[in-house]
Amino acid sequence: MSSKGYNYLKVDEKKMKRMISNCESARRSRMKKQQHMKDLNDQIFYLTKKRDEMLLKIEGIAKENTVMEIENMVLRSQKQELEKRLEYANQVCGWYEGVGGDVSLASVGGVQEPWIRPWEQKQPSNSMPVMSSSIGFSIF
Repeated sequence: MSSKGYNYLKVDEKKMKRMISNCESARRSRMKKQQHMKDLNDQIFYLTKKRDEMLLKIEGIAKENTVMEIENMVLRSQKQELEKRLEYANQVCGWYEGVGGDVSLASVGGVQEPWIRPWEQKQPSNSMPVMSSSIGFSIF
């Protein structure tokens, strides 16, 4: 064998080793990329699921908040009504104890309360009085 032929074999052998090494490196790179893509897809799935769970929680909390706001409005209205009644009751007590002077019971507080002499309450203007007769009731 000549030295030139031996050198060509050596060069071809080195080239083959380099090609094999490059192929292995490319395969590892593809595998690494494939694993990275799988990890990213898993992360997308996980985060999408978490987002959906959070959206459901937010929706539930928003509904609860709406219900509580309505209840709060009702309670505030009831509080105002009770404060008015308490003020009226205090005025009635003051009148009853003689503090009120010549003030009539119906005019205490300037508001006619429905539980005081309900037969004296004004009828709403859009209602019709009901009259009774021996035959039955009739509306005039």
